[in-house]
Amino acid sequence: MPPLDADTLLMVIAVFDAVACVVWLLLGQALRIAPRAARLISAHHGLLALSWWPGLTGSLEISVALPLSILASGLLTAGVRGLMRARCPLGDIAAIVGISLLAAALSYPNLAAARVVDNVSGALLTVMAARDIAIGAGFGLLLTGTLLLPYAVLAGVCLWRAAELLGWLPPALALSGMADNAPLSLLRLVVNLTIATGLVALVLQRLIARVRHLTRRDALTGLLNRRALEEQLARLQAQVDRGRGHALVVLDVDHFKRINDELGHAGGDAALQHLSTVIGETLRDTDAFGRIGGEEFAVLLPDTDIAGATLVAERLRRLLQERPLDWDDKTWPLSASFGVATMRREDLQGRGALARADAAMYAAKARGRNRVLRSADEAEFA
Repeated sequence: MPPLDADTLLMVIAVFDAVACVVWLLLGQALRIAPRAARLISAHHGLLALSWWPGLTGSLEISVALPLSILASGLLTAGVRGLMRARCPLGDIAAIVGISLLAAALSYPNLAAARVVDNVSGALLTVMAARDIAIGAGFGLLLTGTLLLPYAVLAGVCLWRAAELLGWLPPALALSGMADNAPLSLLRLVVNLTIATGLVALVLQRLIARVRHLTRRDALTGLLNRRALEEQLARLQAQVDRGRGHALVVLDVDHFKRINDELGHAGGDAALQHLSTVIGETLRDTDAFGRIGGEEFAVLLPDTDIAGATLVAERLRRLLQERPLDWDDKTWPLSASFGVATMRREDLQGRGALARADAAMYAAKARGRNRVLRSADEAEFA
């Protein structure tokens, strides 16, 4: 079997990028996975497919292929930044692309100078993409290093090629262009494949994180759901068994049926969302706040004793009372009944503490609602 020549490899690269363009477009538009970033990466592959096309050589390289290559590098870096959810603006990328296009235009008809501009800008944009991945990938050190390897290879080859075109390297180390260099074309194909595979891995990670988030969150309020709360409770119970002290608060909205009857189910949903916002704003980052079900909620308070948990519950009760719900041109007062309990070593995965706080909450309702009660076997009415 004869070895692949450079022209054939360039055609393979172009076809691969054309297919990748369609795949990323489907990911963004049809599956709605990181749509903005997916469109940028799709455009990157589309422009690369055009720039690698064997017909764009000779006189068209400096006027068409090289500008497309510069734009493609910028789109890849912008797409990676979008996948990483980096809050950095895209102004630096746009500036590099704009300056590079201007420099390439001013170099006309010097093809070697235009190629230097293409390679230097490609190396710089590739390093920027690698930096964003290193910061935001969220993988372990080994996997992140594997993801960054093709970017390092691509940036290194671009700089090497630029140095060779500038005459900074001895002839023995010079590289010919990909149109005349089958091994270099093969390396670029491998780099493109590994970069595309790494980006797909990042998208899958984002998709898995989204699914995991949805399975742990209450659809209405965005708080932790009962399953996630029980997982957190079990983790805290393991710490209690080792000697740490934690507490929890259970609260239930007072007269919630009346709210639904007066404001409708949409108003009832708005009341639950309002409560979630009011209480969530005042809790510590270490606290866990979630919806047990219906109009009942729980707050897990790590490293908090019964007195501290009672003070927290009382503060939440007053805050909720002071911030009524505004709904459909009406101001509707909200209140809740609170039960407080500490976690004990004999509790099974924290369920005993949850049951004691729940019982205290129902006792608070029986005593007139809108109040805080400690668990009966811990202290008297607070």
